[in-house]
Amino acid sequence: MLIITRRPGEKIVLGDDITVTVMEVSGQTVRLGIDAPKSLPIYREEIWAAVKQENEAAAGAGEMPPLPGRRTPPARD
Repeated sequence: MLIITRRPGEKIVLGDDITVTVMEVSGQTVRLGIDAPKSLPIYREEIWAAVKQENEAAAGAGEMPPLPGRRTPPARD
């Protein structure tokens, strides 16, 4: 992990097309501005984790158990 110090108005450049600007520092809160291509999704970590968890739950929900009283068809070879 790279750890650097920046002051308000200073920037960090990631690759050719992403710029992170320190907008404001107030106490223990830092406001960042991110300039990136619209095709690159940007999420706060807690939102990303929630979306990932919902996607995993939805993927697991695709396999439903058979209904009671119904026979499962035999597997095909």
